[in-house]
Amino acid sequence: MDPQQRSGDDLEHTLKAIEASYTANLPTRLDDIEYALQRYIEDLGNDDHCNSLLIKLHELAGSAGTFGYPRLGLHAAELEKLLSAYLKATAPSGKDFAPVASAVRDLLQWARTDPKGDDTVCDIAATAPHTPVAESENVANRLIYLVHDNLLIATDIAAQFTHFGYEVRVIAELGQLQACIDQRVPAAVVMDLGFPAGILGGAAEIARIRAASRHRFAVIFLSTRSNFEARLVTVRAGADGYFSKPLDMVALIDRLDRLIERDEERAYRVLVVDDEVETADFYAAVLRGAGMEVRLLHQVSDMLRVMGEYRPELVLMDVYMPDCNGVDLARIIRQDTMYLDVPIVFLSSEGNLDNHLDAIASGADDFLTKPIQPLHLVSALTSRAKRYRELRGLIMRDSLTGLFNHSAIKEHLVREMSIMRRMNKPLSLVMLDIDHFKRVNDTYGHPIGDQVIRALSRLLQQRLRRSDIIGRYGGEEFAVIMPHTPIDAAVTVMDEIRESFCNIRHHAEHQDFTAAFSAGSVELAADLDADDLFRLADAALYQAKGGGRNRVVKG
Repeated sequence: MDPQQRSGDDLEHTLKAIEASYTANLPTRLDDIEYALQRYIEDLGNDDHCNSLLIKLHELAGSAGTFGYPRLGLHAAELEKLLSAYLKATAPSGKDFAPVASAVRDLLQWARTDPKGDDTVCDIAATAPHTPVAESENVANRLIYLVHDNLLIATDIAAQFTHFGYEVRVIAELGQLQACIDQRVPAAVVMDLGFPAGILGGAAEIARIRAASRHRFAVIFLSTRSNFEARLVTVRAGADGYFSKPLDMVALIDRLDRLIERDEERAYRVLVVDDEVETADFYAAVLRGAGMEVRLLHQVSDMLRVMGEYRPELVLMDVYMPDCNGVDLARIIRQDTMYLDVPIVFLSSEGNLDNHLDAIASGADDFLTKPIQPLHLVSALTSRAKRYRELRGLIMRDSLTGLFNHSAIKEHLVREMSIMRRMNKPLSLVMLDIDHFKRVNDTYGHPIGDQVIRALSRLLQQRLRRSDIIGRYGGEEFAVIMPHTPIDAAVTVMDEIRESFCNIRHHAEHQDFTAAFSAGSVELAADLDADDLFRLADAALYQAKGGGRNRVVKG
């Protein structure tokens, strides 16, 4: 036997033995996870038990895919992120471990019966039906303590916070703040500096509480003063923001959102193209373990269809594939101007420098050589995908609101329609337009008009799911794509948002005013393309305008 072949056979035998050993020990790994889960449930305040559970899930997420259980590894990685988010929450009394425990038990049950099953694991966020606004993921953990000794003014400010989806508790006496925080840690404390104790009293109390507490919460001060002395005192007390009266509520809400919102970034979407299933599974597991979203493609003839549906932020491919080599495939991708900027990275055992140069000349951005350390692979792909997302964001986002712009929202609709049709799921498109917006600009000026636009964009971002796609279609007009959502649910949600928007006060010079919007909603049908859907939603919007405005009409 040829020594090289014998060596290859030995390696294959070794790998099979390792995989068999892993499979044999998998029940023990699952038992360890169940034991750690039970220990933490019995002693819910013991973070050591919770960390033990986190480590066990992390180990499963990192190893399962390598040894032939990619779906199990992905599911474990999702649970690891869920448990990490739970651990990072502000206070044990404000955290709910029940959903985490339930998800872990589901994993254990599935893994013990069919750990290689492909149909059990799904993207929960993508397939969940549209929940009522009050239960939306975007309004969780949004408690504000409003410390203000004027009950009338405090009630008015609290109502404005509530319209933006915050839970508010008014505290009338400065001495009550500590007890309230001991009972439940808020996301933020908003304090007026007009207490009888004076500016130093309120700032000193905040400084004392924050120094003595291990919990982190944002602090914003409100004051009629705007001088250097007042700001210096609050900064030394650890203030995260300072707003002078009369309040610009949109600016205050925007600041609060940025302070308390989770900084969890969406996972980078990576398309792995390789005809070798085992190799693709291995690298997919590595990338998923690093928090990336991965789709595998083994048939290169499906490349353009998958690119259109999945819209990857990076393509990782082998050079040598039987039907079409990677160099030719890269050239095919680059023929479409829509994918000119998508990073393409080759991963191959090819060591010939000339072939590396040919690959780069085909339109690739990098060439990585096997074998490669997982950390090196993750680092190389993360930097490429991050740069792509940042540059794409500059092109695809509206500068005033940060929402997707006109062309981007159209592009997203085409993609979501394709996905929903393939999954046989509903999709709704909503078009919104601020009522009498020209009158707002003419009466209060364009900067105030921009403030109204920002208020609506912020409200939409807060009250809709992360899976909903929001865009500024043009001027005062917005578009919302709602996957997995039938039209009746879309109308209900948008009507609740409309009612909240009507109650938001906008400040202009020495007067306040309110605004409203009209909306039209349509649902995806088999014979409609993206242009048809926009046209029908626009027609429903104009029907709402013609029917008296300040309403949502079903098209």
